[in-house]
Amino acid sequence: MRTYLRISLALLIALGISSPALAQAPQDRLSLNASVGPSFANLGTTWSTMADLNLSLNDRVALVGEFGMLPHAPFRDATEVAPPVGEGEATRLNAYHWNGNLKLQPFTLRNVSSYVTAGAGSFIADAVSQPAEVGGLSVQDHRRVVDFATNLGAGVRYRINNWVGLGADYRTFFVRRDGDDPRVHRFTTGISLSLQ
Repeated sequence: MRTYLRISLALLIALGISSPALAQAPQDRLSLNASVGPSFANLGTTWSTMADLNLSLNDRVALVGEFGMLPHAPFRDATEVAPPVGEGEATRLNAYHWNGNLKLQPFTLRNVSSYVTAGAGSFIADAVSQPAEVGGLSVQDHRRVVDFATNLGAGVRYRINNWVGLGADYRTFFVRRDGDDPRVHRFTTGISLSLQ
């Protein structure tokens, strides 16, 4: 409950600060972006997808609501963020994150733009076991842990046209747990789609 209270308070403060800037924002303040591509992380190499909704405060600063997932990561590589399971029970990990970020674009050159970002949200890890036959039924064990997480990152995007581009994103998630704060480092490349 405290986590949601903190996130709500942070978003209210950001909204209060951004109100004067919205009056001066450009016509196209909202944009929806999605990206898919290979991800190289300390959770293992897998495909990653991300979607975000950007609200531009001015030419350089935006508030971003973001959701991303790293499905089918090998469990042996993800034991730091995985939920507790018995010996040899889990075979893969599905990781998800949702967060609110503040994004700053230091420069834009023709079709290339860069950004740095920081924010807070939630990091979710699902440990999934192989299906087992029990009395003629297929049983699969799922265990989930949800933690508050902050993140820092940077990226670059090359726009091929107004809707399609290529991007690279590096992010570090600081997962907050009782007595332990594991980090997830992720580098993602791939195709990005934009709607404005």
